[in-house]
Amino acid sequence: MSIRLKIFLFIIWALILLYLFYKMKSEKAHIRFILPWILLDVCMIFITAFPAVLNFFCRLFGIETPSNMLFFFGMIFLTMIVFLLTLSVSRQKEEIRKLTQEIALLKKERE
Repeated sequence: MSIRLKIFLFIIWALILLYLFYKMKSEKAHIRFILPWILLDVCMIFITAFPAVLNFFCRLFGIETPSNMLFFFGMIFLTMIVFLLTLSVSRQKEEIRKLTQEIALLKKERE
């Protein structure tokens, strides 16, 4: 990897990390949802700094090229995100149902 590419990637990852912290600090996103993205960004900074680590994992898992390894980890990461969001939606749906029932009972009592 050329030094120009490394510098460019460091700048991109740093900007993304700053943006994530900004969103977290301004309370536009909850830390529970931002944390996986921060961890991913830190991992990408580490891989950019030490590309031999990615080659080690490729050999360890028997994957031919580092790009395939990144796609593999990307699919695992996105699957994890979708699962966590599904759990969150399920909890919110249950909470909405309970709140709707409570409102209906309060309206009935008031009448």
